[in-house]
Amino acid sequence: MYNVRKIEENINMRGEFQGLFLFDEPLSPRTTFKVGGGTPLLIEPQDETSFLIILEELERLAIPFFVLGGGSNLVVPDEGLPCPVISTKRLDRIFLSQDGRRLVCGAGCSWKQVIDFCIENKLGGLENFSGLPGSLGGAVFMNARCYDRSVSDVLLQARYAGPGRAGQATVETYTMEASHWDYKVSPFQRELAGSIVLEVAFAVVPLDDAAAQKMEEKAQSFVEDRQKKGHFSYPSAGSVFKNNREYGKPSGKIVDETGLRGLELGGAQVAPWHGNFIINKGNATAADIKGLVDLVQKTVLGKTGFLLEPEIIFFDKNQ
Repeated sequence: MYNVRKIEENINMRGEFQGLFLFDEPLSPRTTFKVGGGTPLLIEPQDETSFLIILEELERLAIPFFVLGGGSNLVVPDEGLPCPVISTKRLDRIFLSQDGRRLVCGAGCSWKQVIDFCIENKLGGLENFSGLPGSLGGAVFMNARCYDRSVSDVLLQARYAGPGRAGQATVETYTMEASHWDYKVSPFQRELAGSIVLEVAFAVVPLDDAAAQKMEEKAQSFVEDRQKKGHFSYPSAGSVFKNNREYGKPSGKIVDETGLRGLELGGAQVAPWHGNFIINKGNATAADIKGLVDLVQKTVLGKTGFLLEPEIIFFDKNQ
């Protein structure tokens, strides 16, 4: 068993670390579902150097850890996580290349920060992601898709920390290769599994005043559409199941046609207005959400033969 105070002491002794150590920290406020337990140690580094120091120390001690972004697609178990958690929240710098066509963002940036920067600087190309919860690092990992545009459509490069070697974190750069990506699939789930996205570069387009105004209006229309669809009415993770083209219709419609809209389990409910949302009505547990996901999968499979694939990540405490 590791000593959380010793981890803090070892990291601080290096003299370069900037950030926060939080002990016995609840994680539910850091997820969009607002469920789950805590972690014995949450570390929130201020910058990339500090982030790498943490990686090196935890890997040197062979201590497992979990990296938390915006928590928008994650269900933390009710008993919490047994390992330290590293938050990317403060990796949030944003800057524009000199030619105005490459937007570089820290993995901890929220989409609101990015879209606001684009509006202020009259940059087009990312407006489809307006209103998307979570962090950029998570969006790259999941290859998030919004209004017919995926992260892989706009990604140029990603800097990432590879698995440590002998206690030394390695930072490498991934350059976009379309063959590595698919619908809600990224190389960070496969070829680069175990790597941690630190910074991303997106393709953007400088706009004149008229085009910038249209872009801003379009961005706002996507936020309003999400509001109308109830994305922000209750704590949730947005879409629960991936769409599968082989099934011939969206997963939400399949759930609706199976008669599951409004189904409840404990404090969790299939949203009465959308079959592909599961919401926390206020007192849901992580077990409620997992149980409801399993029940929907089983029911849909029995009635249609379709096995819906969740895009929510459930932490496996046995890993």
